[in-house]
Amino acid sequence: MLRQPTGSIVTEALLKQYEYDAIETCAADGTCSLSCPVGIDTGKLIKDLRTRQHGERGEKSALKAAEHWSTVERGARAGLRVGRMVGDSSMGALTGLARNAVGQELIPAWGEAMPGPAGPMPASGSAGSAAAVYFPACVNRIFGNPRAQADGPSLPQALLSVSARAGKPLFIPPDVAGNCCATPWASKGYEQGQAHMARKVAASVLRWTHNGRLPLVVDASSCTLGLISEVPAALGERERAAFEQVQIVDSIAWVHDSLLEHLEVRRKLPSVAVHPPCAASHLGLSEQLASVVRALADEVIAPDVPTCCGTAGDRGLLHPELPAAAMSASSAELAERSPSACVCSNRTCEIGLTQASGRDFGSFVLLLERLTRG
Repeated sequence: MLRQPTGSIVTEALLKQYEYDAIETCAADGTCSLSCPVGIDTGKLIKDLRTRQHGERGEKSALKAAEHWSTVERGARAGLRVGRMVGDSSMGALTGLARNAVGQELIPAWGEAMPGPAGPMPASGSAGSAAAVYFPACVNRIFGNPRAQADGPSLPQALLSVSARAGKPLFIPPDVAGNCCATPWASKGYEQGQAHMARKVAASVLRWTHNGRLPLVVDASSCTLGLISEVPAALGERERAAFEQVQIVDSIAWVHDSLLEHLEVRRKLPSVAVHPPCAASHLGLSEQLASVVRALADEVIAPDVPTCCGTAGDRGLLHPELPAAAMSASSAELAERSPSACVCSNRTCEIGLTQASGRDFGSFVLLLERLTRG
């Protein structure tokens, strides 16, 4: 591009191609740094390029969304409810028209894996008797169970149940709505929205945990990673020092380290496929997730080298071709081996995995609750 003269149609074509080939279809999850010999995270470059693309109007809109996130949650649940009522075919056509009119970067595509809305948060015990504070991630406050498990306990209900069975009761704060790990804004390059949400959730977490006296359990691995990495980066020095006193525990580590030895697995499944999300790899929890699944199945089907499923938050919902491409080899293996169940630890990843593979992926906690239920 630097060699081209001013007004070059070659430059224009390259920029147009780069917009889709890199900026729009980069997962920006940093998985490339795990494979790179010197740990280069190309996703950081893409996030920076996305930030440069946003004008003042876009930044203000993203900030508004952060300021009114509980309203956004309600709107998303309403959209899921309507979608399930009108059916996949009609909703797919409607979202297709909207995507053509507004743009593929704003409106998710509707697929057969799209679940119904999450229900209300279940009641939990008091903070005084809790072993930890439970922060249900906003993706689990928006998206309900996989369709095949729609009538079963929700993820928050399941995690409360298995924790109580193991003698480690959890407490869900009544004001979790509107709080988020700030990752949606960070991954899209909206700095003002990220900073606002980071400050908000940090203050909430400190209040919920009594300034770190109780650990905080999070039920989506990408949200755990966001709280650990994205939130502190957007805080002032004093806020960051206070927030970093809180022990933030992913649900994988919570189950593996605190619950599993106190639970009775009443029956095992013949085989379970497990997909560790990128965030679990960054957190060093992929093997712990496989270890939990080994307690629930005679055979564990796991990728030799964990790779990104291509969903990356809402990226795979905006561009369904991403998870379809990323999962092509794994989907063929699953078709051959026909596991009894398929699990992950991140809700949007589970939706993308289901859409791409045709197999129902759900949280490993849902399976754990079912197989340890009396």
